[in-house]
Amino acid sequence: MRIRIVPGQPGIQNERFNLKLFQPKQKTKRKRKPLTKRGRRIRAGLIVLAVIVGLVAFWQYGSLEYILDNSALQGKRTTRHVRQYRATIHKFTTRSGIADFDPVIEAIMMQETKGYGTDPMQASESPMNTYYSNAPNAIQDPKYSIKVGVEHFADCLKAADCTSPSQRSKLKLALQGYNFGNNYIQWAQKNYGGYSEANAKIFSARMKAKLGWNAYGDPAYAKKVMAYYDYNRTAASAKFFQKLEDLGL
Repeated sequence: MRIRIVPGQPGIQNERFNLKLFQPKQKTKRKRKPLTKRGRRIRAGLIVLAVIVGLVAFWQYGSLEYILDNSALQGKRTTRHVRQYRATIHKFTTRSGIADFDPVIEAIMMQETKGYGTDPMQASESPMNTYYSNAPNAIQDPKYSIKVGVEHFADCLKAADCTSPSQRSKLKLALQGYNFGNNYIQWAQKNYGGYSEANAKIFSARMKAKLGWNAYGDPAYAKKVMAYYDYNRTAASAKFFQKLEDLGL
């Protein structure tokens, strides 16, 4: 190949030149150095540690479902307004035979009102409310609201065949039934074998169409309540919160 030499053009010294000079150099791949004996030990130690943490979490929380549901817990500390009702909650859960579910009732109250107002359990529309109107927020006595809410939830637990908070699938079914009412529990058991957020959305859509409403309940209600429940029941959280309470915080 021949080219014309242009005066003042840099980089060209000869009339003939090799095009390979203008091709970029290929980078050579660096070979990864093999791990040293110490590096292999560190890697093995990290793997063992991860396995131990997983086993401890599985043992403490009772099921893989907990770990999957709460890879990043989004619950919050139970408020002082809810904690002030602990004695009242226990009184009525004991009467209804569900004293083991006290923390669940607190979680329900957290989701409903965080303990504020005269109807902290949002139980006015429950069929168990026979004293006040069944209109929203009709109950004017917090203790009566807790009584009605506990009795309503006890019925939901019975319908869901849930006898322990450790029965997470059945507990979610009962919680969603507390929010939905209208025989959601029986409907979910018959058609889907239990609760799922997906079938809760289907039920909500059907009830909206049936009643002509813009919204019906919260299909994610069970998940939200469980986030409060799980966050506040861990041993580490319980000890920390107890110290705060001892300090009057």
